[in-house]
Amino acid sequence: MICPRCGAEMDSSKRYCMKCGALNYDHPDNQKMKQYISKEEVDEANKEYYEATQGAKSNIIEIAGKIYVDEVSLKEKKKRTFIDTGIFISIIFVVSIVFGIVGYYGLYFSVSLSILISLIYFFMCFFLLANISIYMKGGYSGFAPLIPFYNLYAYYDIALGNGWLFLLTFIPIFGVFYQLYANYKLGKVFGRSGWLTLLLPVFLVPLIAFSEMSVYKGKGKKYQKYVDKGKRRNTLLPGFIYSFIILLVFILCIESPLFEIVREGSLNRDIENFVLTVRDDINDGVYSCNNGSLLEDGTYYIPFDDATELSNVKFPVRSSMNGERFSGYIKVQVSQGKMNLNYVMSDGDDIYSDMTVNDTVLPSGVNTCEKVD
Repeated sequence: MICPRCGAEMDSSKRYCMKCGALNYDHPDNQKMKQYISKEEVDEANKEYYEATQGAKSNIIEIAGKIYVDEVSLKEKKKRTFIDTGIFISIIFVVSIVFGIVGYYGLYFSVSLSILISLIYFFMCFFLLANISIYMKGGYSGFAPLIPFYNLYAYYDIALGNGWLFLLTFIPIFGVFYQLYANYKLGKVFGRSGWLTLLLPVFLVPLIAFSEMSVYKGKGKKYQKYVDKGKRRNTLLPGFIYSFIILLVFILCIESPLFEIVREGSLNRDIENFVLTVRDDINDGVYSCNNGSLLEDGTYYIPFDDATELSNVKFPVRSSMNGERFSGYIKVQVSQGKMNLNYVMSDGDDIYSDMTVNDTVLPSGVNTCEKVD
């Protein structure tokens, strides 16, 4: 156990701390002393504890079997500690939204692709920040995860108290299970469930990183040196640097030829979803035709100058390649109650179609249908 006054290791079988003489109120022979502890003595103990530890070890104090929070220590820690990620998370959230807006209106991404890159950017920054926060809670620099092998050394020092144990992970088969064990221990040293940390890291890792209640209780050698010096690290600098690097990587990827394939795939998926929306509207009877009904056997055409007019969601259904909206038509063939839809649409530069046609000119004399408002 830890002495509530000086923070030194205390033998639970002793009546008092061998370092500073503070009574161990959990000891059976000291139970009667609890009734003699006044509020003034508690306040004085809080003050002495804060001055002894310089607010570096904990803002939670146990006196006479009761838990007290040193508010002065807590306020001071918030100014200097690594638990300052709230503002940064808000910033990357805003940047992610701006990134998606720029992608849609400036780079002419499709709606789904704009949302996708925003989410990917946010969660990459979010979990990266969680990762570096855990390293900092263990006494290491936020840049430690970047250094090969040293990052493993730091991780095992935090989780198991001995960084060199990472070498065991290079043993075939055994190394895999030992890595899982280290992940389990990571949760334990921060006062969380080891099994949940192992099985649900996507939830537990941010909780360990961002919660002030997740206090490091391990035996990491780096942590002990870092606490003894009374130092605190700040996630803002490495957080901004990492998020900026990720942003540059995203920009480089966007300019690569491979990303054009992604854009075309996203565009085709948007077109398919649009056609499925039209099919659902036909079944709901929202279209009116010059001759007959779309639910009767025959061939029908649904022309449009702007695909947005046919969508149930009022945002521009457009090409993700040049930013223009689609125009064209959808051909509907109904035979014995079965419906087949084919599309032809263009953004002005390219034609997108699942039929063997090379223009969007509507055939003459055909039965056309339009959406009824």
